[in-house]
Amino acid sequence: MRSAVLYSLLAIGLLVVFLFSWLPQPRLELSHYLPLWVTRWADDDANMNIRTAIPFVFLGGLSAIWLASTNRPWPMWPAAWLGLVGVVTLAEAGQLLLPLRHFDWGDIGWGAAGAAAGLVLTTALILAGREIKSLF
Repeated sequence: MRSAVLYSLLAIGLLVVFLFSWLPQPRLELSHYLPLWVTRWADDDANMNIRTAIPFVFLGGLSAIWLASTNRPWPMWPAAWLGLVGVVTLAEAGQLLLPLRHFDWGDIGWGAAGAAAGLVLTTALILAGREIKSLF
């Protein structure tokens, strides 16, 4: 049951990435999918690249949970990160087909950083939880 929830959350996360990456216009406030306060922050020119990192922090965290819960070997962890970098690259490449969107290396960098942060932070929390559990 837990794995079904995890796979569902990962699938939803991937769908959200592609949905927002492939909107015809880059301004999220025009999409009406998100609360106004979120779209104001996301549409601020200062946050145009960093907003790409947000879903990838969550996807990286979910990936770390999956890797830890299925006892995957450590070489799979960088492979998971590379997979998420592939997702953000594909999402950016798809924008080449949309007239009001453009390919941006900065978005790929922020997505990669977000995925790495999610993987590292969640892994640290998992390991800390195991250490605390072993004390009792």
